[in-house]
Amino acid sequence: MKGKRWTIGIVLLLVVALVTSCAPRRVKETIVGAPQDVSEEAVVEREMAEAPKEAPADEEGYGEISWEAAEAEERMIIRTVDMTIVVEDTDETLRALRNLVEDYDGYIASSRRWLSNEQPHGRMTLRVPAESLDEVLDQLQDMAFKVEDENISGEDVTQEYVDLQARLRNLEATEEELLILLTEVRESRSKAEDILAIHRELTEIRGQIESLKGRKQYLERMSALATINVTIRPKEALKPVVERTEWSPLVTLNRALRAFVNILQVLVDLAIYVLIFSPFIVVPMLVLWLLVRWIRRRGKKGA
Repeated sequence: MKGKRWTIGIVLLLVVALVTSCAPRRVKETIVGAPQDVSEEAVVEREMAEAPKEAPADEEGYGEISWEAAEAEERMIIRTVDMTIVVEDTDETLRALRNLVEDYDGYIASSRRWLSNEQPHGRMTLRVPAESLDEVLDQLQDMAFKVEDENISGEDVTQEYVDLQARLRNLEATEEELLILLTEVRESRSKAEDILAIHRELTEIRGQIESLKGRKQYLERMSALATINVTIRPKEALKPVVERTEWSPLVTLNRALRAFVNILQVLVDLAIYVLIFSPFIVVPMLVLWLLVRWIRRRGKKGA
């Protein structure tokens, strides 16, 4: 019995020794080659950092967002419409367009009115909410006697907008890291050159951030509001084949007097020009005439 007890005790000791030796094996294998003062938490963090990434960064990450992610979001399209309409009354149509834009919470970007052949023409650039574009176009067609030309175009800026968001996150994260680094450098009382170098990097990154934010806001505004460039032309009245004209003696007399005055003005102007330029014309002609006369007299005396 005692022999069996000793045998069982030895087996239990071997089992305990094996379990004890296997338990820390994973930790020992993990920290092989690492410094002795590295904690287990640091080793775990290093393993997580070295682990392969399974998917691109999410909204809180800093990585690039794929085009598939952009497809999942709402598409951003900048819509532009160019159209020419013929109307009965140009001025009335211009007033109606102003009221139409106000009804849809839009605004008039530009407006121009001019006369051509004594008839008013107009051109307006309207900015209306993109979701109301079709309704506004329907009302414009109802106002028009005829739509001469209509061109609708759309520019998809979804990919550019998503790229801007990713670049902004990267730059803002870099800015935060530089700010932390700047604080540490100041606390350690490093050289002024190091502080100035960090300042330069922060200034450059801040400029890039502001530029990207400006572009991002521009895309948001342009996609939220559609642009309508509408040219307004009045309907031309039919002209008679034979135009009736009324004869008036007074009108004829007035035209004749105007013609006489114009001819008289031309003659007076000519006389003034001759009088002013006469010294340059008369004197050379007089000298030439005297020279010819002297030559003729001398020839007669020689004969």
